[in-house]
Amino acid sequence: MDYMKIIKLTSHKDDSFIYVNVNEIGHFYEVKDSQMCYQGEPTSKKRTVVGVTTHNNGGFNVKETPEEIIELINSGLLNNNYELR
Repeated sequence: MDYMKIIKLTSHKDDSFIYVNVNEIGHFYEVKDSQMCYQGEPTSKKRTVVGVTTHNNGGFNVKETPEEIIELINSGLLNNNYELR
């Protein structure tokens, strides 16, 4: 049986969780303060945008850095384990 490879990320808006299939990630990048506003106000923290190939919604804004996302993906590949963590 083929399982989806899922990682758990944290929404920048409300600390809720976003579960992403790593096979559907099209891109992710860090956004600096000057590039992003929330409800018309510049944010004071950096965010990472994660775009998935199945949606054209501009991506999900998450708290994890690109390096942390890579670490989550690689740890699942090395352990052959993608349990929700």
